[in-house]
Amino acid sequence: MQSIERHTADMVRVGGGVVVDDWAVRRARAEAVAEAGDHAGAVKLFAEIAEDGCRVLGPDHPDTLLARHRHADCLDDAGGTAEAAGLHAAVAADRARILGPDHPDTLLSRHLHAYCAGESGDHELAARLHAAVAADRDRVLGADHPEALLSHAEHAYFLGLTDRAAEAVRVGAAVVAGRGRVLGGDHPQTLMSRHNHASHVGDAGDPEEAVRLYASVVEDRARVLGPDHADTLMSRHNQAFYVSATGDFAGAVVLYDGIVRDRARVLGPDHPHTLLSRHNRADSLDDAGRTREAVDLHAAVAADRARVLGHDHPDTLLSRHLHAHCVGASGDPERAADLYATLVADRARIAGPGHPETLAGRHAHALYVGRSEAPDEAVRLFVSVVEDRVRILGPDHPDTLLSRHEHAFHVGEAGDEDGAALLFAFLVQDRVRVLGADHPHTLVSRSEHARWAGLSGRTLIARDLHAGVVEARTRVLGVDHPDTFVSRHLHATSVGDAGEVEEAVRLLAALVVDRAWVLGVDHPETRASRHAHERFAERLDLG
Repeated sequence: MQSIERHTADMVRVGGGVVVDDWAVRRARAEAVAEAGDHAGAVKLFAEIAEDGCRVLGPDHPDTLLARHRHADCLDDAGGTAEAAGLHAAVAADRARILGPDHPDTLLSRHLHAYCAGESGDHELAARLHAAVAADRDRVLGADHPEALLSHAEHAYFLGLTDRAAEAVRVGAAVVAGRGRVLGGDHPQTLMSRHNHASHVGDAGDPEEAVRLYASVVEDRARVLGPDHADTLMSRHNQAFYVSATGDFAGAVVLYDGIVRDRARVLGPDHPHTLLSRHNRADSLDDAGRTREAVDLHAAVAADRARVLGHDHPDTLLSRHLHAHCVGASGDPERAADLYATLVADRARIAGPGHPETLAGRHAHALYVGRSEAPDEAVRLFVSVVEDRVRILGPDHPDTLLSRHEHAFHVGEAGDEDGAALLFAFLVQDRVRVLGADHPHTLVSRSEHARWAGLSGRTLIARDLHAGVVEARTRVLGVDHPDTFVSRHLHATSVGDAGEVEEAVRLLAALVVDRAWVLGVDHPETRASRHAHERFAERLDLG
């Protein structure tokens, strides 16, 4: 939800002569067409002026360069941003040759080339280009010049889009300070920089500080721009997003309630920003444990996005994905599997069966097929997903490893305990190598390896594997963490299954005490450990 700042070129006027006057009239007409919002018409007019300029005035004439510049600019406005990037690059090169590399028009063309490159999806190139323009504008114009600050702001923005949030924080903090000093703390560009800086701080791993920064931005934007201004509402939306990122999902829901209400009133219920806030509210409800409520909200957002944005729009598809997920998570795996099957068909039609989003849908479809008590079919589906993820994403990609984990699990659920244990053994090796032995995903796979080894009759191996997971989870998560409790339970029962009944009784007795203290005496997991303790104690008495 970050806003990009667009620098609009000041038109350079030339005077004298019939040809120049005619050029000025034609250019003024093209500008009027652009100003009226007919960007396609303006593109055509400026293309004709540029072509005639090359023929009559020569390709290096300032009017020709200006027409080419405006042609590229209007082409971007008309949606041809990728093509505009190439045109701006060519104009920048010619302006550097004719006017000099430090001329303001040259720097402007370089700036717009960087902007269009980024808006076309090449964020890495945009970050590099903006950094270079920022350095040259610092040198030519001075570090406090508004255009130099603009280039630094764009540099920070695209750094954030290339997952270099820490660098974006550093660059953005300097922009906030510079704009506050030069333009004033209440200037819209200063407020925009503070908005983006807060986002980068959150993305760099400090959501609590992002929340604090956004609270300040919201207060100042409401005071300067008004509480109903689109930028104020945007900052409120982002504040709620990072409140959710801190783990305060209930607090995020409360904030989103107000944002949805105000965006619907100010922007309209069908505005994309309103729909986004509704989407995020549903997501936070799910995270807060109110998944059944989230089901209906995601379904409603999906329907409205399909109507407003189109059935095939990425946001519509995302809402359908989360609706299906919440349906499954709320206890209806069969319905979730059906929803994912339809979604996968649409994603494959739009982007192809190997697109990462299609693969994510195929993975989820297979998962809920398995949870619908069809493990054999789930295995078949996961084999295909694993093959495609290995081929497209690579064998070490986290998503590939996740699909391998689910494939191994469903192999066991389909009755092949030996096969599951073997698949988990190989997966553990790869997750240890890629993620590390103590990574949460690695520990889950290590636990499953131990469990399926035990179910396949390798009780001594299972005992030792479970012991290793208990040690790692105790060290990483703590002795009272729920995952540690699960591993302690599995280890204790595997010790008993391996014939060490007295030791199993001792371990389970200690676990019952700890689970009762942390979870309560009547918690289902406390009762499960108590029942296991009683079962092995009876065996010990009989022995």
